[in-house]
Amino acid sequence: MTAEPTRPLRLALFGAGMIGREHLKYARAESRVEMVALADPTDAAEQLARENGLAWYADYHDLLEREEIDAVIIALPNVLHAPAAIAVMEHGHAVLLEKPIADTVEAAREIVAAQQRTGVPLLVGHQRRHAPDIVAAKKLIDDGGLGDIVSVGLLSTWRKNDAYYEATWRVQPGAGPILINLIHDLDALRYLVGDVTEVVALGSSAQRGHPVADTAGAVLRFEQGALGSVSLSDAAVSPWNWDLTSGYGAYFPTPPDEDAYFLSGTKAALALPSLTLYRYDQVDENGNPAEGHWQVPLTREVVERDDHNAYVRQLDHFIAVARGEVQPVVSADDAYRSLVTTVAVDTAQSEKRVIEVRP
Repeated sequence: MTAEPTRPLRLALFGAGMIGREHLKYARAESRVEMVALADPTDAAEQLARENGLAWYADYHDLLEREEIDAVIIALPNVLHAPAAIAVMEHGHAVLLEKPIADTVEAAREIVAAQQRTGVPLLVGHQRRHAPDIVAAKKLIDDGGLGDIVSVGLLSTWRKNDAYYEATWRVQPGAGPILINLIHDLDALRYLVGDVTEVVALGSSAQRGHPVADTAGAVLRFEQGALGSVSLSDAAVSPWNWDLTSGYGAYFPTPPDEDAYFLSGTKAALALPSLTLYRYDQVDENGNPAEGHWQVPLTREVVERDDHNAYVRQLDHFIAVARGEVQPVVSADDAYRSLVTTVAVDTAQSEKRVIEVRP
């Protein structure tokens, strides 16, 4: 079932936490959307619904039975993604499902199967694929601007406040910074470089003492031959993470002049999110064509981008997906592969062994 293009998309929201409120803000500002209802059992959610003129339900099943809607944004804890998404699709409503697609690979498979069975449009909310720097980098790479990608570096380090962990699901297996944060980075790398085939990693929970690692390091082998290194922590003071440095994160201060992703190819290198491109000079000191190598000066330029808000662009894309006008840029199967890759990192660090990634 797809929404009629001649009227606003009647939309419901499941979950009124940090990211759910962000989705609500952008949906309320979109003229092609009519926000109808909110499902979340908390008192704060009931108050939020009242403030925004929405019907409120403690149980999303009741919402699905009683409200006339076209689509749902699901921003619930990871463990609830599969039952909620499957219920929505079985009611015939399009889904924008926050990442990760699910808390486990098995649950993600259930979502993929339900989407294939029902044919209902589903977009997974890896919003970085809609961000200006990722969009511009994808085009540059696809056009051959870096040549063959050889090496990838990724930094995802920050220090979260203690209040963040009052939501206890965030420190349980199926969550933690690997499944909550690093999955965004790995999805972006998969989008830009290709699938990961092999992972080795180490992890530590020495700082926070949670059941899940707060710090991890990993080495990735990509299908096309590139190798990548990953550094992750939610316990380290650091400016080196995409959310902060890009300025596109939902809850962050003015970005520092830093980068977090480093892609090196046979023709050029690219740093993100600044989109700084490094290439060898095309001529030597005598004006003759130069062979590119480490003793030749590098030129530096910034790749142009179409500046926009990733969440707004994602919502725009979801409206088109819900109306059957386009295919989702992050399908259930694609998001499943990003989850499998992320779980491989988590498994590699906990079991201290090499993991083959086989989606």
